Amino acid sequence: MNIVLVTALIIAVFLKSDWKHWEEYYPEMLYIALAASVYELIGYHEFHLWEFKETMLLSKFNVHLLHNLVVNPLVVLLYLSNYPTLGKKLIYHLKWIFGFWVIEWVASILNLISYHNGWNLLWSLLFIMVMFPMVRLHHVNKSIALPLSVVISIILLLLFGYM
Repeated sequence: MNIVLVTALIIAVFLKSDWKHWEEYYPEMLYIALAASVYELIGYHEFHLWEFKETMLLSKFNVHLLHNLVVNPLVVLLYLSNYPTLGKKLIYHLKWIFGFWVIEWVASILNLISYHNGWNLLWSLLFIMVMFPMVRLHHVNKSIALPLSVVISIILLLLFGYM
C-alpha cells in the first residue's frame, strides 16, 4: 500500500501542484519533514504513539523515511499549492482532514499502522485537524507557528505520559 500511496501521490502532485513555484512551499515541506523526524527521534526506542509497519518491500525504517521525507512534504506541496485564495477555506481544510484520516483508517484496517500508549484513530483525527491549519499558519506566519508547534508538542508529550 505504501508504494501505491506514494505512486498516486506523485501523480497527483505532478498533475495538480504548482511545480513552478515549489520553492514558495519548501519551508513548509521542511517543517513537516522535521516535525515527523523529531517525533521519530522521541519515539525511537519505546514511545511511539503510532508506528508504521514494515512490508515485504520496505523495512520499518524505510517506511518511516518514505513517509517523513517523501509523502509528508509532497502532501504539503499539494495542499498549499491548491489552497483557495478566496472563500471555501473551511471546506478545503475539511476535505483534506477527512481524506488524510480516511487513508490512515484504511491503513489501520490493513494493519499497516499500529497505535500505542493510548493513541487511536480519534487522536489521529484530532491531530490531523491541528496539523493542516498549522502547516498553513507556518506558511503565512512562521513566527507564530513555530512556538505554537513547540507548545502543542509539549502538551501531547504531557498528555501521553512521556514527560
